[in-house]
This record gives sequence, C-alpha cells and structure tokens, in this order.
Amino acid sequence: LKQFAAGEKDAAISQQREAEQALSRLAELVDEWSVEMGIQTLGLTTMVTATSERLALITEFEASVISLLEKTDAAAAAEQKIDDLAEPHFLLAKQIEAFNSNLIQQNQTNPDPDIPPLLSRMKRAELVIQKALAAIKANDADQALKNQEAAADILAEIFAIVTRQNEQLGMLQSLTMFQRSVQFAHDYVSDIVAEQKDLIKATDALKSDDASAIIPMFAHLRNCMDEVAPMLDLVAARVDAGQPLAFASSDLDEAVVSLEDGDKVDALDAQDVAAESLGELQVLVKAAKSQTGYIAEIVEFLHAAVATNVMLEYQQDELKRKAESAKPDQMKAIAQEQSELLMKAEKESQVIALVTGMKTYSKPVEIMRGVSTHLESNETEAAIEQMTLSSEALKENTESLFTLISVLHGLPNLDIALKIITHPSVERLIDVLAVASAHQVLFRETNALKPDEIKAMAKRQSDLASRCQKLAEVGEKHAMLVTASAELTKAATAMESADQDTTKRSQQLAMQSLQYFVIEQALVLNTVTPPPTPSDAPAADGPGSDSESAFSAGFISDFVSGEAPKDQRAGWDVRADRNRAALNQNFARELPLEYRGLLKNYYERIAK
Repeated sequence: LKQFAAGEKDAAISQQREAEQALSRLAELVDEWSVEMGIQTLGLTTMVTATSERLALITEFEASVISLLEKTDAAAAAEQKIDDLAEPHFLLAKQIEAFNSNLIQQNQTNPDPDIPPLLSRMKRAELVIQKALAAIKANDADQALKNQEAAADILAEIFAIVTRQNEQLGMLQSLTMFQRSVQFAHDYVSDIVAEQKDLIKATDALKSDDASAIIPMFAHLRNCMDEVAPMLDLVAARVDAGQPLAFASSDLDEAVVSLEDGDKVDALDAQDVAAESLGELQVLVKAAKSQTGYIAEIVEFLHAAVATNVMLEYQQDELKRKAESAKPDQMKAIAQEQSELLMKAEKESQVIALVTGMKTYSKPVEIMRGVSTHLESNETEAAIEQMTLSSEALKENTESLFTLISVLHGLPNLDIALKIITHPSVERLIDVLAVASAHQVLFRETNALKPDEIKAMAKRQSDLASRCQKLAEVGEKHAMLVTASAELTKAATAMESADQDTTKRSQQLAMQSLQYFVIEQALVLNTVTPPPTPSDAPAADGPGSDSESAFSAGFISDFVSGEAPKDQRAGWDVRADRNRAALNQNFARELPLEYRGLLKNYYERIAK
C-alpha cells in the first residue's frame, strides 16, 4: 500500500509477491494441520473399530466357555466320559492363542495403552483353557469344571474392561471429530465475515446510486451463507448458531433492497448489523472449538490413566496369587516385585493428582506401602489381605477415572442445555471453561514469543483476569477461582514489564487452578450427557414434535434460506437498536418445548 501511494509499481509488485509467498506457506501449514487432525480422527475411528471387534470376539469366547462348561457339567452329572469335548476345547484354545498373538503384533506395530491390561488377562485365560483341556483329556470332570469356571470369570472381567475402553474411545472420538467439524465451520464463517467486510468497503466506495456492479456480490455472499448453514448443523447442538446467521441473512437482503432503491446509507447500516451478527457467530464457533479441544486433551490423558490403572490392578492381583502359593524362600522375590509395583503406582498417582488436583487417587499407594511393610516382616497373611484391599482400591480408581471422563465429555454439550436449565453453578462452570480454554491458548502463544514480544499480550491476559475475577465473585467463593484470578492478574502485570519467567509461572498456576475447578465442578454438577429418551410426541412436523437439539441442529439451514419477501421494508424499524441477545433469551429460550414447534412453523412461514 505504501508503494502504491508513492507510485512505485515495481516495488509494490515485489511486496505483493512476498505476501503471496508468505500466504502460500501459511496455506501449506494449515493443510498439514488438517491432515494431522484427519489422521488423528481416523486413528481414533480405527481404535474404536478394533475395540468393537475385540468385544465381539471376547463375547464369542465367553459364550463358548459357558457352553462347554454346561456340557461338561451335564456329562459329569450323568457319570459319562468327557474326553469327547476335547476337540471343541482345543479349537477354542487355538482361537484364543491366535487372538493373543494378534494383540502382541498390534502392540508392536502401533503401541496401544489399552492392549497390555487386556493381553495380560487373555494370557491367563489361555493358560486356564489349556489346563481345562488337559483335565478333559484325562476325564477329570471336577478339575475341568474348576478351570472352565475360572476362564469364564476371566473373560467376563475382560469383557467389562474392553466395554469401558470402547466407551472411552467413543467419547474421545466424538470430541475430536466435533473439534475438526467446528474448525471447518469456523474457516467458512471466517471467509464469509471477510467477504462481508469487503462488501462494506465496496458499498462505501460507490460514487453514484447505481449499485448494479456490486449487487451480484451480495447474491454470491447470500448463496455462500445458504451453503454454509447446513455445515453448522452439528455445531448447532452446542452453539446457538441459527439466530446470528438468520439475522445476518435478513440484513443482507435488506441491504440489497436499499441499494436497489439508491439508499447507500441504509445499505451500509444493514451491512454493519449483518457484520455484527456474523462476528458473533464467528466468536461462538471459535470458542466451541477451543473449549472442545481443551476437554479432549484432558479426556485423552484420563483414558491412558485408566489403562495404566487397570494394568496395575492386574499386576497386584497376580502378585497376590503368587503370594498365596509361594514358599517361604520365594517371598523375597515377591517383596521385590511388590516394591517395583509400588513405585509405578506412586508415579501414576502423582501424575493423576497433578492433572486433576484430586489426592483421593493415592489410596492404593498407601495400602501398597502397608503390603511392603508386611512382606518385609514376613507377615504373609497380612500382606495378602492388604493386596486384596489394594486391588479393590485400584478398581475404585478405575471407576472414578471413567466417571471423570463421562462428566468431562458432557461439558461441551451444556451450552445448549443452558437455554433450558439456567442453574447458576452450571452457568459459572461453562463461563470458567471458556476462560480456561482461552487462557490455555494464550499461554501457548506467549511461550512461543521472545521476552520483548510478550508486552503485546498483556491486554488479553488482563481481560481474562477481569473475567475470572467476576466469576470468582459469583455465588459462593471458591478458592481455586480466587487463586486463578490472582495469578492471572500477576501474569498480566509481569507481561507489561516483559518478565517472562514470572509470566510463565503465574500462567501455569492459573491454568492449573482453572483446570482443577472445571474437573471438580463437572463431577459435583454431574455433567454426563444423558442418553436420548424415547418420546411419545408425533414424528411429523408440528407443535410438540421438536426436541431442543432437533430445533437447533435441523433448523438452521431452513431458518436461513428462503426467498426474501418483496415488502420486506414494511416490517419493524428496529435495526438501529436491535437487542438480539435479549430477544433470544426472553422469547425463544423461555418457551416450553411444545411451543417451540409453533415457533419453528411461524419462522418457516415468514421465510417463505
């Protein structure tokens, strides 16, 4: 622009080429990111498919064992030989052996934290089936039944583990896929916002009342909005995307009518309001992506923690079995193994406590310390008793971690729920999640800068500190929010003086406190996404037929598209002081579900 102003054509072209190169490189980086996200999503899909296949096979193995157990029991009751059952037992043993070999190969090719706890139990199931086969060949019905029952119990335990793994991966997959979908939606909305700004400039630059040159651009932008609307259907389940897009479409149509009438000022006014609506939508979609990514990272960690916990539980149970049948001279080796297991458990509990802020996960460690003390004192029976308690405590931790995953997975869904249920604590939690995710983004951006560059971030940090301070004053005071607010303020002050070390330390402490608050309150408020409930309402369109999600997600494209009425300007003259947030809250959001069907029908008729 400076070269153009100076009349330097060649220099301007040179600068444009540099800008083009920079934008091309940026496009490459964005493409790489998109591919990485795609691979991550595909990888999760593959993992979900793999766990589903494992679940199906384990179900078959369990059914086969129970069937053979029943046949063995019936033969034993009739005092018949059971060696004719050896062949189906042999086939089952081979199937389990092949399944285990496949698991080993999968884990070697692509390490998966879910495989070790599963494989360890499957190996035990394979061994027990082999023992049952040997007993059947020897016509020892009692021993065969004992081993068959043990195999059935192990497979039932494995089924529960793989079911949990499948559910966890499904939750993580849905979060990742939603995050990627929101990114696509955000990109398209950003394009529309940029196009709208260009149109405002083009309208302002008109030298006469003849707008025929730019009216086709309005038609193009309107078509783009109609095309993008269906892509926001998924977002609409969590973000109120319909209203801003609908209002922007209406304002754009009004701008065209004004231009056709030669009213440039009115057209600019309408476009300004449209840009405002689109800007609101862009902010909403970007925030949804950031918040979902924030939750997905925590859920991904917790999923790995569950796998580790299940493995620790198995290893503790195996040590107990060894101790029960061990000779006195073998107890020293068992004590060593128990000490190694304790070190693993201590490390894991410390990491979980660091991420969640919850010290309750250290209970198994405390019990394991008692186990080690008893083993060192040669108190075998007391050690075995404590081992049982340790296994139970680890199992409780596993259930607790899975509950954490469930409540966190439901958090991004609460944006839409707030339109129906406005509980102050839930509203505060959603607002804190927004601050936490925005702060995480700022923290990462700040750490990529040089010390003299962080001053420019002080305003954003100060705004987040102000938002957090207001939230800390809502309802009952919460220590974590007070701490986060204080650390955010310290970080903002440190940024202004370019103190990078203090900035980073305060940002980390604030990020930690906000994360602990989000996790704690998600548990307290039980934000698990409820399963869909069957409804007696008619399936056809009409009053009472639309649930909240259907009203939001399935209605956007219809809400936005439609032919503009010719007498459009005869409507309300409220463009100058339109309070859309109040309109939405006080009208649409307050309506019972059965009346929202009427509202939908009303808007559909107006759109036509």
